[in-house]
Amino acid sequence: MATLDATASCSSSASNLQHSSSKIPQLSPSVTRLWRPAAQRNLRNQWSKLASYRQQWASSSSKGRSHATDLVNAYLSQRYMPAMELGVLSDMPNIRKKACMKLFKQQKGLHGSKLLSAYKDMPLRS
Repeated sequence: MATLDATASCSSSASNLQHSSSKIPQLSPSVTRLWRPAAQRNLRNQWSKLASYRQQWASSSSKGRSHATDLVNAYLSQRYMPAMELGVLSDMPNIRKKACMKLFKQQKGLHGSKLLSAYKDMPLRS
């Protein structure tokens, strides 16, 4: 019974499609010949733009990924600074505190701004 219902609905939708396609005006062959080169030229132009945007996107996302890695590495270095073995550098007074401050400044300023600028450089969809 369900098969009969499905077959009936398919045949009714096919007949509706035939009726609706008969309402669409058919273009004459000469109009089609005039339209096709313009459409192909437009497609080629859009394709070259798309390729350019793709290259910009790949470059910006690579830079962003690199800056994000640097930012995370600076954070992890700062976080695990107290447990790091510094060897002869540990003799210097306040070396860990100074190193943590330097890493914090790098996180806040340098790496963060580079990461944001890489994302701002990514091409936007227009």
